[in-house]
Amino acid sequence: MSIKRKKKKSGCVGFAVVVLIVVLCVAVFIYSDMFSKIRIGIEHQLYPLKYEQEIIKAGEEYGLEPELIAAVIYAESRFQEDATSSVGARGLMQLMPETFQWLCDKRGEEHSSDELYDPYINIDYGAFCLSWLYEHFGDIYTACAAYNAGIGTVEEWLEDETYTNDGVTLSYIPYGETSNYVAKIQNAVSKYNELYFDNNQY
Repeated sequence: MSIKRKKKKSGCVGFAVVVLIVVLCVAVFIYSDMFSKIRIGIEHQLYPLKYEQEIIKAGEEYGLEPELIAAVIYAESRFQEDATSSVGARGLMQLMPETFQWLCDKRGEEHSSDELYDPYINIDYGAFCLSWLYEHFGDIYTACAAYNAGIGTVEEWLEDETYTNDGVTLSYIPYGETSNYVAKIQNAVSKYNELYFDNNQY
């Protein structure tokens, strides 16, 4: 009799262990899914996105990845349409009025500088500017550096072997602000691709 009781008790313990393991697995699954959703929610707050369709359209028109355009907007204004810098850059992609007029002349169009606060015009011209810089320099992050520091400044860097190994890409950016700016865009490109544009058909 005592042997049978021990077998029954052992069977109950084994069943309890199995149930406990199942419960723990379910709990881990539920909580990992919950924490994953919380993490994604926080990242959406940290990397907001507005005007998605306009960004995709501009990317298609000018041959740029939408996550790059979104990353530049994030780095420039964090999607604040009425943003104005201390030096006078305006709107989502922080175009200077004189740069805007130069771009308008290239396209044979007329706009007032106040229209830079129009998100649709700002995105369109900002993406056009990035596309022109990309074509001019041949590297997208060199183009981003020029978007921040100016065309002439970056051209000088590319003539100096201290800053480049191939005359196209920048191995070292001497301006701390521009170096941080490009790094910020590179990180944001990865985040915007992961959060919004991964496997997006555009």
